[in-house]
Amino acid sequence: MSQNAIITSTRNWLASWSTRLFLLAGAVAGVIACEEPKEIGLPPTTPVDVSYTDTITVTRETIRFDSVRSNDQGNLMVGRYVDPVFGKVQARAFFELSQYSTAGDFVVNDSATTNPTPANRIIYDSTRLFLDYDRFNSFYGDTTQAQELQLYRLTDSLITKANYDISSSVPAESQPLIRQVIRPRPTTTDSLSFRLALPDAIGRELMTLANTDAGKLANPALFKAKIQRGFLLTSTSNDRAAVLSFSRLSAVYVYFHVEGEKTTKIQAFLLNGKRFNQITADRNGTPLASLQRGQTLSSTAANGRTFVQPATGVTTKLTFPTLVNLVRSGRVAINRADLVITPANSNGATVYFPPYLALAEADEQNRLRRLPIGGFPFMVPSIGPETRLASSFFGAQLVARASRTNEYTFDMSGYLQSIVTNLSPNTGLALMTPSSSLFSVSQSTGQGVDNSQLYLTDRVWRMELNGNTSVKLIVFYTTSQ
Repeated sequence: MSQNAIITSTRNWLASWSTRLFLLAGAVAGVIACEEPKEIGLPPTTPVDVSYTDTITVTRETIRFDSVRSNDQGNLMVGRYVDPVFGKVQARAFFELSQYSTAGDFVVNDSATTNPTPANRIIYDSTRLFLDYDRFNSFYGDTTQAQELQLYRLTDSLITKANYDISSSVPAESQPLIRQVIRPRPTTTDSLSFRLALPDAIGRELMTLANTDAGKLANPALFKAKIQRGFLLTSTSNDRAAVLSFSRLSAVYVYFHVEGEKTTKIQAFLLNGKRFNQITADRNGTPLASLQRGQTLSSTAANGRTFVQPATGVTTKLTFPTLVNLVRSGRVAINRADLVITPANSNGATVYFPPYLALAEADEQNRLRRLPIGGFPFMVPSIGPETRLASSFFGAQLVARASRTNEYTFDMSGYLQSIVTNLSPNTGLALMTPSSSLFSVSQSTGQGVDNSQLYLTDRVWRMELNGNTSVKLIVFYTTSQ
């Protein structure tokens, strides 16, 4: 475990002394706002001791969560790459189609009429799978390496109300529907998507939905009952290729026409149904080789380093064991507290820092503390908290990385105050990696109401904190007798 260097400077000023208080409130949109300066102080008759310290010990250790939920995330990840710290990482995507389409209900009419076309006059032509890159952080690794994409049909359907995690798997047929070699170029404008031919049997199966209740947007259960089995998208490549990220708005396009007419019609089915990513990591020969689920690795055991990679359940836990020393000299008010996190520079240009960080309460067993309703993590809020009720934790503080300084800076004033007053536990905070492009669903209903996945992501971002200066806590506080 590591400690910050101890340098303390204390100044006693009159009660009329004032300082500026900055509240850094992160937002998913990436805008971090500052409040106007506020006066602080106590009545002139009260003895006041205003102090500054950076001696509060910040202990770092790497932890690995028991599981990482990958259920209904915002993208489909496929491929593999090698990281010197996190090992060989491989991703496979399991998904089902959605009947949602910009064309609306799957209704086929004779031209210039509202008359439904009989099934025997709807002529199937072909089917294509369009894979569009996720436009943000769409790859990890070396995209100059060729990969062979493979698409398999699952032998069973995905369970709508299940919460799949990165270790989940569903059986698939032994023979692929598609095998196609690609050369990824996600940063070039002429390679934003791939078009893959699907077997006609898939297209004809989807054509049976035309002019039926199962083809209407209002009947997702009927659609799932009709098109029961989903797909597995994977790839074969050498270990030093790349993990690619495809948008859930990718789609299967079915082309057809009406007998006697020349106009081609199209119906799209998004890859936006039930889905999850399976992500595995072989850490043999890396600093994390001995780290098992639910366990910790001290910074001392990793040469002063701790690590973050959400996709594989690895993150850094911060604790403040000497914070309690502040209350020994009397009543304490935290005027300002900045927690500054500075990751080590990456050795490669094809891996990415998390665009945002957040902090979540962890218990002594390194599990996230959760609200009793909904299972939402106790996230460090932008202001407060004032109570342990859910309302005090709705405004989670999300901090963007400053590209100029490569720092994430949290305003910890309110949260540290809640610790010194024994409102919040002092058992540690886990670094979380929020994403604004996730689609979260409820375990019980399948509807989009569970926002915990905004913080528990399956992205292959990575970060390394190296040495005592990688995490600094600077506190201004007022004491009174």
